[in-house]
Amino acid sequence: MMDNAFQTYCLLKEEVKRWQDERGSFWINRLSPAKVPPYYPIKELPEKAVLELCQRLNRVSNILISESMLQDAWNKFMALKPVKNNELLSRLQIALCGVAQLYRNTIVEVANSSKAPTQSMTCPICGELASISVLSPPNGNRYVHCSICGHEWSAKRVGCIRCGSEEASMLTYLQSEEFPGVEMIVCQECWQYSKEYDLRVLSTRDIDWETIRTLSLDYAAEKWLSEHARLLESVH
Repeated sequence: MMDNAFQTYCLLKEEVKRWQDERGSFWINRLSPAKVPPYYPIKELPEKAVLELCQRLNRVSNILISESMLQDAWNKFMALKPVKNNELLSRLQIALCGVAQLYRNTIVEVANSSKAPTQSMTCPICGELASISVLSPPNGNRYVHCSICGHEWSAKRVGCIRCGSEEASMLTYLQSEEFPGVEMIVCQECWQYSKEYDLRVLSTRDIDWETIRTLSLDYAAEKWLSEHARLLESVH
């Protein structure tokens, strides 16, 4: 099942790249970045570009979706309402990321102008909240990775990227032998978790696929948080 999912994922990512190469200049010429971060907030990305790319993903998947059905799914997605067609929802998310990555590539130098490590929880490109960090070889420098536009920015070596807490006693690190080089950082300050990839151990060219492949670790972190919250309630 995972092999089939990976093949489908690669097929869709290849189509995203083709769309960016073929249509990228058309859409880039129609927008200007903001003067301060976030430069391209998700809600300000062109809806027509996302829907155009999503229809290409539908076609390459040999699935016909009417324009009205796609528009309805997009409206629900942006309004944070449930989209019942999970496969269509996945393609919408990939299309949104593809458009966000296109714009990110145009202003990456501006966004990288500040090299100072921070504990910033929001992406300077699209404004989305962080949930992933990476340790890069050879020295293990830490970067926050945006799952939407793919941007990475320098972060402090230790701390919660969800709330910024650097209190070591409030951080718990969960690991699994099944996924070497991947660690869940659970913060009892904000009761959230993030995922960290040590690229000195883990060899991957696609962080986003790793996030899908290791979803069982997310479930483990959620269970850990739930159980400890229950324990705290019983104590008090």
